[in-house]
Amino acid sequence: MELKKSAQKRKQLLNAALDVFSTYGYSGGSLDEIAQLAQMHKSNIFYYYANKEALYIEVLMSVLQRWIEPLQLFESDLEPEAILRQYISEKIEFSRTDPKASRLFALEVIQGAPYIQSVLKGSIKKQLKRKVKALEKWKADGKLAAHIDPELLIVNLWSLTQSYADFEAQFSAVVGNTLKNRSFNQRAVQHTVDMILHGSLSKSTKD
Repeated sequence: MELKKSAQKRKQLLNAALDVFSTYGYSGGSLDEIAQLAQMHKSNIFYYYANKEALYIEVLMSVLQRWIEPLQLFESDLEPEAILRQYISEKIEFSRTDPKASRLFALEVIQGAPYIQSVLKGSIKKQLKRKVKALEKWKADGKLAAHIDPELLIVNLWSLTQSYADFEAQFSAVVGNTLKNRSFNQRAVQHTVDMILHGSLSKSTKD
């Protein structure tokens, strides 16, 4: 019972930390505000984490794990069109259901990725290189258009799909909608899929 209660408190704390850090970043994020949102005394935070940095890294690594997971699709046995459709759909769904997580990752990267630099240069870079090899095989098999750069295609997909969360205020002000609107969410997925498939796959693959 006590273990379950402790796990619930920890989850409550991580959710509160995500709310605060995704809004203010690491430097602007306050443990006092996190404790208030988590409905616990500030001193209780140190029962779970040694300091603010440890809490921030825990939240950030959890976000990064969810952010990178859909990339595994590129080594599946599905055809390129099906993989790209599913990947785009999953990435935009992440932006829709967890915009705070996307914005936290964006804030960290904009600031030079001081807390995840080694991870980006290590495991994330290795995963990217493996997926690039899969896309290079598509290219060699004539399934990916000759003019497409596999590495930049994946990185551009990150930017396209994350923008709906990271720049939600811009979409709301200029377009008048965000992913919270079901119709706009479907429109965003379909447009991104059509744009990528039309520009990336070879003509024979699309026929």
